[in-house]
Amino acid sequence: MTALYNLHVQQNVTMGRYNGKKVPSCYHTPEIEYKAVRENALLVDYSHLSIVRVNGDDAWSVVNHLVSADISIIRDEQGLYTLILDENGLILGDAYVLCTDEGYYILSENLSAEVIIQRLNSILATETALDIQEEPDIASMDSEAWGALLLEGPYSWEVLSQVYGFDIVGLPYHEYMNTDDGLMVFRCGKHGEFAYLLIGEKSQLASTWTQLLTLGEPFNLKTGGLDYQKIIRVENPCWDADTYQAFSRCPVELQMQWAVQYDKEDFVGKAAISEKASRGATRRLVGMMPLSAGSGIALGDKVMIADKEVGIIVKSAYSFASRSDIILALIDNDYAYSDIDGFDIHTVLGKVASRTHNMPFLHNFSLLVSPTEHSYIDDSKPKSSL
Repeated sequence: MTALYNLHVQQNVTMGRYNGKKVPSCYHTPEIEYKAVRENALLVDYSHLSIVRVNGDDAWSVVNHLVSADISIIRDEQGLYTLILDENGLILGDAYVLCTDEGYYILSENLSAEVIIQRLNSILATETALDIQEEPDIASMDSEAWGALLLEGPYSWEVLSQVYGFDIVGLPYHEYMNTDDGLMVFRCGKHGEFAYLLIGEKSQLASTWTQLLTLGEPFNLKTGGLDYQKIIRVENPCWDADTYQAFSRCPVELQMQWAVQYDKEDFVGKAAISEKASRGATRRLVGMMPLSAGSGIALGDKVMIADKEVGIIVKSAYSFASRSDIILALIDNDYAYSDIDGFDIHTVLGKVASRTHNMPFLHNFSLLVSPTEHSYIDDSKPKSSL
């Protein structure tokens, strides 16, 4: 066991397995952790993240062929979000790619390091057109006991600046900085809030975890487990294998074409996804909300208009911010528009009148917080633009 893992065990928290690794599921009730990430700051052990290093002169060629985004646009200390597709153009997982002066790091919370390395090696073995002159050095950072923490929430920047100074305040989205304690701090976020990944050796992460708990007290920082994402990933959808893969892995249906760079050079799955995009989807992911409380809507329930089945429920959750159930559904293309009434969801308890809703479901509080103008603890500054 690592020092970071021991910190959780000492707190007797509920542990779970994510992406093949054991990390906390929760520290507090769902509502406490939800409020922390939406209103101030939540600290989570993100060591389920697979981290693969790809170094060498030809690292670009093999990594760029693996992912759907064009990594040509990033330079040292920059990163980007991308999908990893299979040969049929369907989503295997998502990842961040971080550029370094020696190559790249591939970070994925739903693909294991073994799978990523296997696919990189497959590209090296079969894609002779890439003209690889020198095979890159490919390694899982598990071998160096690396892990990650995620600090997320409207004031996470201010908490982290207590450790690393005001360079954090000026860190642009999808850029990272190397810190004096040997970590990388990557500004990212899938849920619409300010968010920072701290990446490096777990012994240092354990030390930083303890430091953040102390410095975070004035900010009402909470610790959390990964189950907090069960709600916020419905409010702000992104690729989530547990949610989608039983229904669809198609970027066109899931409205994730923005993560596919169709005009880049060839990549795994490009021909298949280009054909799907040109043909168009017959159904699309949309948000929905019931028009009454206590709906009992469940996975797989049918979406109907009159007696016609037009869709299926993919996910539902109770949003503490919206004070309502919120729903993700795959709807036939002709009906997949926002703010449309007239739908009934057929549940085991009966019909629930519902309407479609634009996504994301929330206007994040982080949109009202400016690191240069606001503060959670400085009484001389307002807390937000509200």
